[in-house]
Amino acid sequence: MFPVPEGVVLADEARTARRRFYPVTILFTGYSATVMALAFAFHPGYALAYLALGIISWTLLEYLVHRFILHGRFPDGPGLLKHRVHTFFDTMHADHHQRPWDGMYINGYLDSIPFAALFVAVSFLLTPYYKAPVLVAGLLQSYVLEEWIHYSVHFCRFKSRYFQYIRFHHWYHHSPRGSSQGFGLTSGLWDRISDTRIPPRRRGGDRPREADLQDELWRPRLAEPRKLL
Repeated sequence: MFPVPEGVVLADEARTARRRFYPVTILFTGYSATVMALAFAFHPGYALAYLALGIISWTLLEYLVHRFILHGRFPDGPGLLKHRVHTFFDTMHADHHQRPWDGMYINGYLDSIPFAALFVAVSFLLTPYYKAPVLVAGLLQSYVLEEWIHYSVHFCRFKSRYFQYIRFHHWYHHSPRGSSQGFGLTSGLWDRISDTRIPPRRRGGDRPREADLQDELWRPRLAEPRKLL
């Protein structure tokens, strides 16, 4: 569905994306499993409540980060901090939209670890291990799941109803006409609440042929310039 330049092998790009995200997957999953195992063993009620809160919080955090940070604007300017923020955020997601087939920009990488470490440290300072640390474990594990869903949307073809839905939802976001819609990466919940959902006629009903979808997604709008960010 995405225009792929001649000579690009999607299997190779998929392998690159997987290898880049394996370390974070192992680290975050190991941490989350350890914290949740201890919490559920001794305080199952608290653990379940904070895990659910972490997962729900992630759905909102996922939407806000994608919409207002990854699609935000951070102009360059004097000062080291402003320049670093510009070079980090303004190029990171722009590259993914310009080359959605590129395995180097599909998933997060080691740059997520400092943020995770900060969340973990603060959680242990605030509450016992079976409360805020479990919430953070839920956030981190939800992040891992979201990144693998994102990978699958770009490189896999599962037949489940959910996958068909989220696949087109994300494709629409990548299209020339959809860059200001469809910011949810695992669901359209917050897009619906925030009025950034994709057009109504593509949210349900009969599934059109992929050739028709491709024509709709990538046919440029005549009245508007193409927007990549």
